[in-house]
Amino acid sequence: MNEHNKYIHDSAALLKAVGHPIRLSIILSLQDNHALTVSDLVDLLSIDQPVMSLHLGILRNCNIINAEKVGKQSIYSISNHSIKQIVSVIYNAQK
Repeated sequence: MNEHNKYIHDSAALLKAVGHPIRLSIILSLQDNHALTVSDLVDLLSIDQPVMSLHLGILRNCNIINAEKVGKQSIYSISNHSIKQIVSVIYNAQK
């Protein structure tokens, strides 16, 4: 795979990761609050913890968010600020 095709493949994977409603909600929540725990996100979005963990894992694997361990809890925040801008533009275009 040449470099151009790799960028296309990686870009499509990133957009696919962001394109799920739950993951989009997570990103928007983290934008508004800067950093949240799994419990915070579960309460805020009314999503079961196992489902939340699955979606957080997908976002982490795509380097969209990161998790910092503080004691027994993980604090999630957005690590890819380009995604933050893309999500804001798309979300606000729908208003």
